[in-house]
Amino acid sequence: MQKLLLADQSLRLKPLYGPFHRDMLNLSWLLESVRSSLKSGYFMVQKLQDLGFLPVLEGKPYGELPEDFELISFYQATENFLIHAFGMYERHRIPLYSDRPLWINLESINFNIREFFKKLIDFEVTGYMVVENRVKLIKGIVLLQKGFVLYVDYAGLKGLDALKTLIEDLSKDTCILRVYELSEELLSLMILEPELAGVYEEYQAVPLRALNSTLLLVSVSAEKYGYKVLMQEEEVYSEGFEKDSPFYELYVVSFGNTNLEPIDVLSIIEEKNKLKVVKYDPDHPILYFCPACWSVVSKDDKVCPNCAYDLTEFHELPYEYKLIMALEHPVKDMKKNVIYTVGRKDLEMALPHLEIMINRETDPIILMEIADALSRMSSPEAVRLLRELAKHRYPVVRSRANMHLHKRLRDASE
Repeated sequence: MQKLLLADQSLRLKPLYGPFHRDMLNLSWLLESVRSSLKSGYFMVQKLQDLGFLPVLEGKPYGELPEDFELISFYQATENFLIHAFGMYERHRIPLYSDRPLWINLESINFNIREFFKKLIDFEVTGYMVVENRVKLIKGIVLLQKGFVLYVDYAGLKGLDALKTLIEDLSKDTCILRVYELSEELLSLMILEPELAGVYEEYQAVPLRALNSTLLLVSVSAEKYGYKVLMQEEEVYSEGFEKDSPFYELYVVSFGNTNLEPIDVLSIIEEKNKLKVVKYDPDHPILYFCPACWSVVSKDDKVCPNCAYDLTEFHELPYEYKLIMALEHPVKDMKKNVIYTVGRKDLEMALPHLEIMINRETDPIILMEIADALSRMSSPEAVRLLRELAKHRYPVVRSRANMHLHKRLRDASE
C-alpha cells in the first residue's frame, strides 16, 4: 500500500533532485543539501523494476539508503503526509500551511530583532512565523495575532522559555525567517492545540456526525494542507480543502483555555540584538561561506567551525551542484548573482528549486531576478514558471513576468 501510494504521488510530483544515476552522483552532496536546508520529503530509489522509499523530516533521513540502487530522486512533501505514509506518528504535529506569505524588508530595519517584532505589530500580522536555524538544524513555530506572540514552539521548548531561546539563537546563529498570514478562524483553533481524533484515507470514512463537538478536518496531500471547521455538524469555515486527498486528519477542539495572554516579546529583546545575516560589502567583496549553515569561514578552513561540514568535499563538487546549493545563500546580492548565473547557463536542473523559491520567496527583488533568469532559459518548464509569476500577488513581479512572456511571443512570431 505504501509503495503504491508513493509511486502514484511521484508520478504527479516533480523531483527536487534527480533522477540521478548512482555512478553520476555525489551522494554526500545530495544528503548534505537536504540536511542543511531542513527539507522534508522522501528519497525514491530504483533498481531494475523495484522501488524503495526513505522518508526525510526536516533534513533528517529516517533510515539508510541502500548502496546498490541505480537511480535516485528526492521529492519534497508536507510533513504530515510523510508521517501518515510511513507510519511515523511519534512526529505528528498540527499542520500549518498557507498560500499567503508576507514580506518584511529586513534591510529597512537593519536586521534589528526588536524592530522586526515591532513591524509584525505595526502590520497587525495574524498568522505564524517559521524559524529555521541552519546551524543547530532545528525548526520552530511562532503563532501571531495582530502581531503579538501568542504561542512559541522551538528547540523542544514552548512558551516563554522557547521564545528566550529563539531570540538568543536569532542573534548568534544563521536563521531563516518566513512569515505567513493565517485567518483568525484557523489561528484561534491552532492556539488551542486541538486533539487528534483519527486519520482516514477516504473523505467518506470521516465520522463527522459521530462527534458532537467543534471539529477541525484537515486534508493532507504531499503538496499542501486544506482546512474545514464544523460546529454542530455545520460547516462554518473552509480554506483550500480537497476531497481527493490521500489522508484526512480529524481534530476535536476544546475551548477550556481561551484566555491566552500575549507574550511580551519586546521586554526580553535588547535594542542591540541583530539578526545574524551577513551583508554584502562592496569594499570587501570576497567572503567565504559554509554551504551548509552559511556561516562566514576562512578560506583556509577545511571544516566549518560552526557546523563541522567538510569544506574540502564541497570544493570537489561539480560547479552545477555548487550553484544549486548557493540558491539558499543568506546574502541577497549573492543570491541574485547565483540566480542570474543559473539563467545565463540555462541550468535546467535548477528549475525545481526556482519553482520552490517562487512559492516560498517573499522578496519582490529576488522574484524579479527569478523572472529574468527564466526568460533566458530554453526549457518549456521555464515558460510555465513565468506564467506562474505572471499571476503573483505582487504587481511589480506580475509586470516583470508578463514583460518577458510578451517578448517571447514577439520573438516567436518574427
